[in-house]
Amino acid sequence: MKQFLDRDWLFDSYVKEGLSQEKIADLCSVNQTTIRYHLLRLGIPCRKVGSRKGELCGKWKGGRFKTSQGYIHVLSHGHPLTMPSKPYVPEQVLVVEKSLGRFLQKGEAVHHINEIKDDNRVENLYLFPSESSHQSYHRLLHFGKVEPIITSNLLSRSE
Repeated sequence: MKQFLDRDWLFDSYVKEGLSQEKIADLCSVNQTTIRYHLLRLGIPCRKVGSRKGELCGKWKGGRFKTSQGYIHVLSHGHPLTMPSKPYVPEQVLVVEKSLGRFLQKGEAVHHINEIKDDNRVENLYLFPSESSHQSYHRLLHFGKVEPIITSNLLSRSE
């Protein structure tokens, strides 16, 4: 017999253990809508959408995600760059701030030396005093008018 057809097992998994419909579906190798159907059919009340936030959510991935541009963002409630609706900060910003021992000032820009956007090691990050100086560097580099940056300007500050 399929586990999700057993009311006691389904009740224990969903209500007592607090597993999400998606997690139960994964355990049973079925679609989440199949689990929802059987919960309703067996008279087990479904939780409201959004009732499980953060770590309690079945889709929780540890407060980190990769943007479509390739940058890692980290959940950071209360950070000066965040808003209540968008509590995530680029990981490279957090790494630089930890190295400096302060928040970045308005306009400062973090550059990835090796151009790999998810390589946020302090030795791969370079702090520009302004976004315009960062863009100027890239423009001049493109035309071969400056040498590429090969060392971080943060290492001497953090040691």
